[in-house]
Amino acid sequence: MSQSVTEITVLPIASTSSLTDTSTKEGELWATSEETIRAANGVQSLYWSRWVENPEMVHLMINWESLQRHMDFRASPNFPAFEKNIISLTNAPPVMFHAHLTPHPPTKAFEAPVVEVITIYFHAGLSETEKEAYYKNFKNFMEQMIVDAKGLVAEAHGWVLEELETEGKKHKAFMCFIGWDSVDMHMKHRETDSFKETIHLLRDGTDTIEMHHVKFAEGASG
Repeated sequence: MSQSVTEITVLPIASTSSLTDTSTKEGELWATSEETIRAANGVQSLYWSRWVENPEMVHLMINWESLQRHMDFRASPNFPAFEKNIISLTNAPPVMFHAHLTPHPPTKAFEAPVVEVITIYFHAGLSETEKEAYYKNFKNFMEQMIVDAKGLVAEAHGWVLEELETEGKKHKAFMCFIGWDSVDMHMKHRETDSFKETIHLLRDGTDTIEMHHVKFAEGASG
């Protein structure tokens, strides 16, 4: 049986472009792009949001029945116009990749009021043994956080299928999406003894970690 997958796209789109106002050219293009995606065979749900910390960046998340369903869409007659519309909205090349998230679909995490998005980068030669060791530490970190963190709604996580480039180098990557009641609740948890005592489990063995927040509940969802 094919494994479900989440398509993750980072789009640099000027904050002055109103994607929700269909009376504007940008809003009309975005709405048309959404309609095209939602009609694609194998799409389960769609979410998008500007980053809280950097409104010039947009996350577009599409949950697919399988990676093949996404590849079929990219090969379909509808894709060239969709791609042209999306690229016309951006001011730099988009970055697209996939992850097998657990649970799938990650509905509870994505539909929380605020979502903490963590991308964890490792050296490109990361072995299966190293991946297993890191995942064990990650699970211990999350299990403790779920017990101790106030305002934590749900989480989803998984390995990225492709290598990602950051700081001029290729990396293996792991992603985690943690739903919170608010950004403030997340930041307060970072000040607790529990977080400070366990954060090494998330950081050990990594090259670098990037974190920001989004509000998928305020964007379009499935």
